[in-house]
Amino acid sequence: MRERVILEENKELLEFKELYKNMAPNLIFYAGKFVDKATAEDLVQDVFLRLWQKRTPLFLKEGLKTYLYRSIQHACLDYLKHQEVEDAYCQAIINRIKMEELDYYSHDIPSVFEEDERLIRIYEELEKLPQTCRTIFVMSYLEERKAADIAHLMNISKRTVEAQLYKALKILKRNLLPLHILLFTCYL
Repeated sequence: MRERVILEENKELLEFKELYKNMAPNLIFYAGKFVDKATAEDLVQDVFLRLWQKRTPLFLKEGLKTYLYRSIQHACLDYLKHQEVEDAYCQAIINRIKMEELDYYSHDIPSVFEEDERLIRIYEELEKLPQTCRTIFVMSYLEERKAADIAHLMNISKRTVEAQLYKALKILKRNLLPLHILLFTCYL
């Protein structure tokens, strides 16, 4: 009896290995349409691992291929949704850091400028930026829009948006830093 169970388990394992060997390359290729190759390989492996743990779909010989493709599709979509949330969070943090950096460049000895006055100084420098540069900066850092969204809204390339953001930060730092140095040296 025990030998029979072991033989059944071995047979099931061999069938599963054969299924993996036959289906994995096509599933990786399919997943590669949605995600990068390394992620596609990981997702396919995860789907097969879940399949092995459940073992119920192995009995659905006819619908197994559809089940696998659908599972890969859902795994890719879940991964992309997670990446989108992660990217949005990272972008918000980056925006906050850059605004704090601008605040730093406008910030000197605390008794000289109050926080509101420093912000006014930053906004005054923002107003001096070229129109397109200022618009893109405001959309990115104050409205927290992504470069791709800004590019779409303004009908320009994403690379142009990135270049304008770089230009704006460079100008703002250049204009705010002398104020910081001047005020700091006056109070030494």
